[in-house]
Amino acid sequence: MRSKFDVLIVSDGDDVSELEAGLVSIGADQVKVLPIEQNILKALNEMPVDLMVLDVKKPTAKLFEQFSLVNEYCPKPVICFSEERDSKVIEQSVKAGVAAYIVEGKDVSRLKPIVEVAMLRFNACQAVKKELLQVKDKLSQRAIIEKAKGLLIEHKNMSEDQAYKTMRKMAMDQGKKISTIAHEICDVVAALENTMTSV
Repeated sequence: MRSKFDVLIVSDGDDVSELEAGLVSIGADQVKVLPIEQNILKALNEMPVDLMVLDVKKPTAKLFEQFSLVNEYCPKPVICFSEERDSKVIEQSVKAGVAAYIVEGKDVSRLKPIVEVAMLRFNACQAVKKELLQVKDKLSQRAIIEKAKGLLIEHKNMSEDQAYKTMRKMAMDQGKKISTIAHEICDVVAALENTMTSV
């Protein structure tokens, strides 16, 4: 866990001074408290934080919608302290990006391990997401390269090996990625086909 971190507490109105003091005692630098009815995304834009703590008796569907947006646009580790034990609510919270859901109360002595686990779990999830995006990007690049090879084979009567070597040489000569060259080839062929169709 970082030695210093900033926190946003989203509260339903209960006194959070003890929670705030507990967070400061384990390394929180700045702690901002936001009433639950206010816009969370706007608050995060005004004050970027490293951790979010949700302190509510019962999380609502509207609140989960806000946290889903946060998870999509500016993901942060989120801890939820709540009195709600309903498994469906807990499941909703996890889907919305909550890394730790605590129903046993806000025992300050337990804050440090809770925060550490939430941050570690968040970092692990982000690493998996990044890896999946990279795999998706590679598959997308491979697909466009295969499409461009097919077009060169069809329109230039090249073999598969010749088509790939041609794209590779073009990429090296122009200082571009092969996938970029492949996109350009596909765009040119599509433009030519459209021109021929419109004539």
